[in-house]
Amino acid sequence: MRGEGDVVQPGWRRMVQRAIVLAMGIGSVAGVACAQGPDARPPARRVMLSEALRIASEHNRFLKAASLKRRGAADQVTVARAALLPRLDAIENYSYTDNPPLVFSNLLAQQEFTAADFALSRLNFPAALSNFQSQIMMSQTLFAGGGLWAAFKAAGYQADAEAWETSRVRQEMEFSVIQAYYRALLAEQETEVIKRALAAAQAHRDQAQHMLKQGMVVSADLLRSQVVVGALQQQYTSAQSLIEITRAQLSDTLGVDERLAPQGAQMPRALKSRDLADLKDTALKQRPEVKIAYDRVKAAEQGVKVARSGYLPTVSLATAYENDSQELVRAGNNYSVFVFARFNLFNGAATQAKVDAAQSELERAVVLRAQLLQDIAVEVERAYRTLEAARENLSVAQRDRAYAADALRILENRYAAGLATNIDVLDAQASLRSAESRSVRATVEVAVDFGVLDLAVGRAPSGVEQ
Repeated sequence: MRGEGDVVQPGWRRMVQRAIVLAMGIGSVAGVACAQGPDARPPARRVMLSEALRIASEHNRFLKAASLKRRGAADQVTVARAALLPRLDAIENYSYTDNPPLVFSNLLAQQEFTAADFALSRLNFPAALSNFQSQIMMSQTLFAGGGLWAAFKAAGYQADAEAWETSRVRQEMEFSVIQAYYRALLAEQETEVIKRALAAAQAHRDQAQHMLKQGMVVSADLLRSQVVVGALQQQYTSAQSLIEITRAQLSDTLGVDERLAPQGAQMPRALKSRDLADLKDTALKQRPEVKIAYDRVKAAEQGVKVARSGYLPTVSLATAYENDSQELVRAGNNYSVFVFARFNLFNGAATQAKVDAAQSELERAVVLRAQLLQDIAVEVERAYRTLEAARENLSVAQRDRAYAADALRILENRYAAGLATNIDVLDAQASLRSAESRSVRATVEVAVDFGVLDLAVGRAPSGVEQ
């Protein structure tokens, strides 16, 4: 018989049941949220290398910065051109003064001067006078020793250099995309290698456990297998984390916030040219740095001319139309034409110092250009030979992977028959995992080294569908 305290009313029972269901629901949601983590992101969108390059060309921030710099250099050409053209200014002055010379000149300019203004008292102690002076002035440099024209040409060469610099930034950006793309692809493929190795190790552990129950092997075989499985599980966890890191780096290189992942490998099967001399010659013709170096030499030559123009006179023309009035009602009008000539006789040898500095800059540009040409030749050869070695290494790695797979299959069969040891099988599994990893890395190295050679030659990435 229940006591009074043991009775549970139906209404309370329903409320308790609902509270339990609600708590279970909240717990499920919280569990999902914790599993996803605060930084959970939607699945990465897979893109081909060609699409990744297109996205980067639109969003990469370094390329945008280079384009803005090129635009600024083009604006400097406009600034230099403006110095060759006439200048037109509108000038407005207002004065209110009792300064005797100014009052006298302002009355004359206003064309309001009378005979009474010649009185000595009015000349010496004039009343304060207002004057609104409006001018339209045009000025033009007629001759500047060739300095203005040389400065204009130098600005043009600098603008050309910045345009080529943008091209080089684009090429370097494309190579950065290739690196990031294949780094992400390598992380995925190495994760798959570890995943396959883990599955094989787990299958071997299960086999060892089965054989132990039948008394065919000792417990040490199972323990070794379990240790290998644990180590591979740790590697698999780290590899999955590396996938997310490399995908984030790929998105950052492309200049987008969306998480992207590689769709697959896109690599050329053969070199566009196997003639090293031809590749070097192509690089010296196509590399933007070569164009930049020549433009900088030309700009430095113009800089010498600008400096030498300081030895020659400067001749300028100016014309002005002037309106003077006291109350903006009746105005006096006049015009003037001026020709200015200026010739420096002594400035503490500053002109010669400027010439010497400009000449040193020219010689420096010539030396750097010569060194650049030599560096490019060495860079092309290094990239070429590195790619050839990578292709050979890929062939060896693919062959070794096939050997390792055959060896593992044989040892697994022998182990099942009691003719091989557990260590033999574990060593064969490790050898296959190492061979597969080397094969994956060699494949990626070939793709990246193709990009290195393309960058060294100064051409678009090879084997990419545009």
